[in-house]
Amino acid sequence: PDADAFGSAVAIYRAAKTLNKKAYIVVNEATSAMRPMMEAFAEANNHEQGIVIGSSQAKEIVDRNTVVVVVDTNKPSYTECEEILAMTPTVVVFDHHRRGNEVIQNAVLSYVEPYASSACEMVAEVLQYIADGIKIKSAEADAMYAGIVIDTNNFTNQTGVRTFEAA
Repeated sequence: PDADAFGSAVAIYRAAKTLNKKAYIVVNEATSAMRPMMEAFAEANNHEQGIVIGSSQAKEIVDRNTVVVVVDTNKPSYTECEEILAMTPTVVVFDHHRRGNEVIQNAVLSYVEPYASSACEMVAEVLQYIADGIKIKSAEADAMYAGIVIDTNNFTNQTGVRTFEAA
């Protein structure tokens, strides 16, 4: 995953926790560029174990009541664990890339907005409708901001009023 994928996943994690739900972020292998952001996220959550899990662990805990939220892609082969998409009836997709031939088929909600700068921008907009009082921690906001900054090349590509509002 890149900064946009991780930042938007962090925001979805925070929304789920605000709603008193168990939540996990699936990452199999973090790049060297992603490690500092992931470490800051872990530190902000008091190094709580089991927030970021691998696909093998995700496959063990997913059940029919699980909601899988896919961010920053609408291609099943680009996800960290394509298998869990078929293991639950409730899949939600947030993505800013155009749809191609390969798409996640069983999504109950597929919010694909090619005019958005990033998945972080999209999720930042949606957070205000999920619950009142979602408190994004500083490291989480930094991760979301990094996703926007990187996907817009420092606000020079694909930016608009929505981008700056989200930032």
